[in-house]
Amino acid sequence: MRKTLLTLLLLTAGAAGAAGTPAGTTISNVALLDLNDGTTSVTGITSNTVNINVQQVYSLSITPDGTTDAPGQTTTALPGQTATLTYTVTNTGNGTDSINLAALAANATAQGSNIVGIYLDSTTGTVGSYDAGDTLVTSLANVPADGSRTVFVRYTVPTGTTGGAAAAAAHQLNLSGTSVGDTTKTDTNNVGQITVGRVVDLSLTSTQTKAVAAGASVTFTDRLTNTGNTPLTAAEITATVTPTTTNGAAIPNTFGVTYTVVGPKGSVTNTDLETAINAAIGTAATDTLAAGANLDITVTVTPDATAGLNSGAKDGDTLALRLEAYAPLVSSGATILNNAAQGDPQGIITNTTTVQRGVGSASKKVALCTTSTTCPAIGAAGTAAISAKPGDYVVYYLTASNTGTGKLYNIRLKDALPSNFVPTTLGAATSMTGGTIKYSVNGTTWTSDVTTLGTITGGSSTVYVAYENGGSATVIDQNDTFDGGKTLQVKIVGYLRNTGSSASGAVGNTVTFDSAGLNP
Repeated sequence: MRKTLLTLLLLTAGAAGAAGTPAGTTISNVALLDLNDGTTSVTGITSNTVNINVQQVYSLSITPDGTTDAPGQTTTALPGQTATLTYTVTNTGNGTDSINLAALAANATAQGSNIVGIYLDSTTGTVGSYDAGDTLVTSLANVPADGSRTVFVRYTVPTGTTGGAAAAAAHQLNLSGTSVGDTTKTDTNNVGQITVGRVVDLSLTSTQTKAVAAGASVTFTDRLTNTGNTPLTAAEITATVTPTTTNGAAIPNTFGVTYTVVGPKGSVTNTDLETAINAAIGTAATDTLAAGANLDITVTVTPDATAGLNSGAKDGDTLALRLEAYAPLVSSGATILNNAAQGDPQGIITNTTTVQRGVGSASKKVALCTTSTTCPAIGAAGTAAISAKPGDYVVYYLTASNTGTGKLYNIRLKDALPSNFVPTTLGAATSMTGGTIKYSVNGTTWTSDVTTLGTITGGSSTVYVAYENGGSATVIDQNDTFDGGKTLQVKIVGYLRNTGSSASGAVGNTVTFDSAGLNP
């Protein structure tokens, strides 16, 4: 007798998925018997049916996978920007399941409070990329077997320039998922990284205006600060100086300029600002100006003190130095943002030097007096020739003026008295204060009392008048200064010789003090 046993599997559900046979599937099994009893062949004797009901298996997958040592994805964002990590969440079980989600900081740099949330990608709008239409979620409901959802973890990079806002700072986040049907089923190795991009920024301070005497030096203390979040090499900083002169001055023959820069490599002085900056930072690949670090810049300006009408720096000459520092870099998305491009006002200052130089001038007037003590005031005297007879009194008015804005030093107003003039009074007045008018007949011995000058003779004596306010009270020298805009006036009264027969016309006389009519 031959027996044939056939097993037939009858499936009441579709094909198996990621976790095999779908949950709820009934697998029915019937045995069939074929036989021959010796005389007759019989086929298809059916046994009873046995059933297997497929249970639900829970499983999930989140991709891309990643660890803190090897993040599964990396994106870049600038301080203050919100970055997005994109994940695919798949129900790898054999039945519909809901999946709870959580996003947490995965390293010390990341701040949990800066996690904006998890968003489910909408089927409309920019599918596959975050947009405002995506929904904030903490769970994915009713995901069918083999079903996938795209979610976005949003994170805001801290503002500032240091710490977590510093360029290249790595903020790591981990998205974890848990099956609602079986909470032992999780996926937790999904670390992604947000790397902070470079924000390049520079600040140059400060604009200043100063005055200086010709021959002296004036210094401007400026500061260049890396106010971005990234170190900068010397090649990433460009410095330019644009000089502008007024009042006829020129570079370099009227002003000398040097730049001293103190940076990571020490103090460097050069006549070119960028050369000094490069040396102060260093030019090796590892040499940088750190974020938040400063370069202290001292600008020294020295006007030429050469004397002469057509040489040296003149009173009122100005030199305006426009200093600019910028980064010759191109912004590129979230990788680099250049806030210090050429022309940025934050990187531009002007240091202005104005020359204060004394400018001396002298003038003389003459007038006919009525008597020895009655003469026109200085304002009524003139420069035109006058007529006088022997014995007539005349007055000479001498004026020394500093028409500049700087000081004059060691000024001496003098008059070589002419022949046939017999002096009788001498006096002076000035708009200066705090000092003493001094008189002399030899330029060496000085007195404040004209009556002690002795005999003064027209044709051979020279009268000196000076202003003493520094150094020795008996010496007129460079310690004695005369301010800009001030005047010194001298009054000399005498008569035309009407006696004697000297060939030289010289008659000596002592003088008394008289300064009436002066108005300095």
